Amino acid sequence: MIRSIIWIGAVLLPIMVLANYSDSNPLYGQNSGFQEGKGSFLTATLVDDRLFLDIPREVLDRPVLFVRYGQGTDRMFLQVVWSVEGDKLLLKVPAIRSTAGITIPIRPKLSIKENILAIFPFDKGKDNPEMLTVDITDLVLHHSIEWEPGYKETMVPELTMLMGAKNLTDEVVIKIRKGLIVRGSKIAVPTFFGFSPMPEPMKARRFDFRMGFYDEETSGIHFHMRNSLANIARWRLEKKHKDQKLSVPIKPITFLISPEVPKKWRPYVKAGIEEWLSAFESAGFKDALVVKEVDSLDEWTAHSIRSNIVHWPEKKYMRGSEYEDYGGTVARIMDLGTGEILRGDIFIGASERTAMEKYFVRMAPLDKRAQQFPLPDEIVGAMFQVTTAHEAGHIFGLKDANYGEYTYPWDKMNDSLWLRKMGYTPSIMNYTRPSNLPQPEDSIPPSLLVQKVGPADRYNIQWAYTEFPEALSTEQESRALEKMIRWQDSVPWYRFNNAIFETLGPGASNEVVETNDPVRSTELALKNLERVITLLPKVTEDQKDNAILGRLYEKTVELWYNHMVHVSTLIGGYDIHYKPLGQQGKMYTPIPWEKQSEAIDFLLVNAFNPPAWLIQPSFHSKTRFSTFPDKVMEYQQRLLPELILAPRLKRLEYMERSLASESLIRTYLDELQSGLFLELQSGQTTVDGRRQAVQILFIEQLIMIVNQKRPGLDPQQRFFAHSDYIKALVMGQLMDLEKAIEKASEKRWDATSNGHWQRCLQKINGM
Repeated sequence: MIRSIIWIGAVLLPIMVLANYSDSNPLYGQNSGFQEGKGSFLTATLVDDRLFLDIPREVLDRPVLFVRYGQGTDRMFLQVVWSVEGDKLLLKVPAIRSTAGITIPIRPKLSIKENILAIFPFDKGKDNPEMLTVDITDLVLHHSIEWEPGYKETMVPELTMLMGAKNLTDEVVIKIRKGLIVRGSKIAVPTFFGFSPMPEPMKARRFDFRMGFYDEETSGIHFHMRNSLANIARWRLEKKHKDQKLSVPIKPITFLISPEVPKKWRPYVKAGIEEWLSAFESAGFKDALVVKEVDSLDEWTAHSIRSNIVHWPEKKYMRGSEYEDYGGTVARIMDLGTGEILRGDIFIGASERTAMEKYFVRMAPLDKRAQQFPLPDEIVGAMFQVTTAHEAGHIFGLKDANYGEYTYPWDKMNDSLWLRKMGYTPSIMNYTRPSNLPQPEDSIPPSLLVQKVGPADRYNIQWAYTEFPEALSTEQESRALEKMIRWQDSVPWYRFNNAIFETLGPGASNEVVETNDPVRSTELALKNLERVITLLPKVTEDQKDNAILGRLYEKTVELWYNHMVHVSTLIGGYDIHYKPLGQQGKMYTPIPWEKQSEAIDFLLVNAFNPPAWLIQPSFHSKTRFSTFPDKVMEYQQRLLPELILAPRLKRLEYMERSLASESLIRTYLDELQSGLFLELQSGQTTVDGRRQAVQILFIEQLIMIVNQKRPGLDPQQRFFAHSDYIKALVMGQLMDLEKAIEKASEKRWDATSNGHWQRCLQKINGM
């Protein structure tokens, strides 16, 4: 028995946690049993600043949704039940019996049947013995509810007050002003609570790691090659006409565009959501989505479980936040038992300036409309449409990740027919941004270079939302779904991979257009980046300061780095295709060494010997007074350690065994080291300052690997720990480098370069 303490009014009462559990308990996995209609659910009443709740007996021991709507994206919810024990009314949080065949615990690894959230004395309704009345004022004003594991808030009672309550159809919404301490300041923020009956459980779809869907907890983490007992997150969509291949749903998914969204951007926001109509048609639903613009929205409707709202947060306009590069996010409220999404809100966080700048650094050479600043509204609107469409994908259950990347042919990126039909990336959920691969002479319409809902999105929605005939058995339906997953065998851009933990290859990188040939596509992108740098002085010459010039230059350098990272994923990289052991072929196919070697050569030339147009553009002579900051150098110093991190070298170590190539890591380190210290083998007698910094960093990183302490049992430590075999190889590299530097000392270096080589030797000998 576990004891804790809660406040109920002015009285301390103990929480009694009951340890007994039974699968047959009616609280788990049963229908809600509520009847639609007035008086069948809770009713709130305000009397002298106290909030009373009338609870019909038919509501007792039935699942109820309890929601907290905080500021911004803050949405938290619990599935609760009201239950009578003696002369007390208990508000309990039960463990949820999922229809996937497993129990979702109240807290991770806490195997108890239920917890008690609050205890109330109650009065039977004076005029209705079937009604119980409780005072919940202290519950909503002062009770510290643990909405999520580890959730805490520091309340300020003197700033907390009750603002009102509203009885909607089968729903109660309550408003308070909550005093909190946030970042050391006392603030009072509007907070809403909602009670509503849980719906009857819908038919769920099981989670499969090969598809790109969240599970019902949304925060659940699934490792590669693992299928948890879970349902996917999705909406309840049911055909109105079961006999029709394409039918309208009984209840479409309806969105309200908040009045806070500026009118000129609303058509783009609406279009972003409606891009998904074709995806739902692939699942058999016509007009599955309804998007409404509203010029006014009362606060009670805005906080109803039945409202799905597109928000336009004001944070983007607040001083101190205007420089944040923030796109958008979502908040979902769900039935944990089935994965049904009950409410989904979209928050468009990107500012007009963010949209303009991201577009400019990729598209200015390819879209004449972008060769000015600020950019026209139609460009900014198109970017808001992309953001909305991406966030809508999350609302429908899809993850951020990599869908079909490293599959599209690089030579199709300037083919207008391909782009019109397939897009330049298979999914709106990929972090590819506008495409900067075509060249100006290709004359590709700019509209084809902005991301849209693609074939991988339609495929995922088809798998998740297709209704099967009721006569079909569970086994038959499972076989049909598996058949759909196996389409990935012949259509590579349908493949999903989860790149959360480790970037295993070019299909798992972000921020650039990932084609089947990263080196060729990056060569094209670099040509456009040089054009962007050339355009910068022209588009910013009418500005009163250099703020925009500086930001655009830094964003261009950042994009250059992202392209370098994309190429680097070939080294120690795999082509990924999730599949069970019984299926023919490998899950991870090593990138051929010829491609890996080509990537090394490319990086040595383009990343570690960057062009003058990038590191020292013409406008620097007018705007700079110091070598600090040096953004290119910062990214070089980030990229170089990544090339010899333990996860990458361990993948190469495994490839040595699987490909029977004993010298693979040594070959890689030799190529990398020879390229970084090219001056030792050439007739040069000078090493410039940038090269010196890179070479010193490389030596320091090798020394760190050799001196790395043996890790303990912590998985994260072991993940970043180099093996003894790799340490031995790295030690050999340092010994070879020492000999090469000593041999090259006979050359007539200039004084600075000679001092540099002496520093290198000092560091190696200092081991």
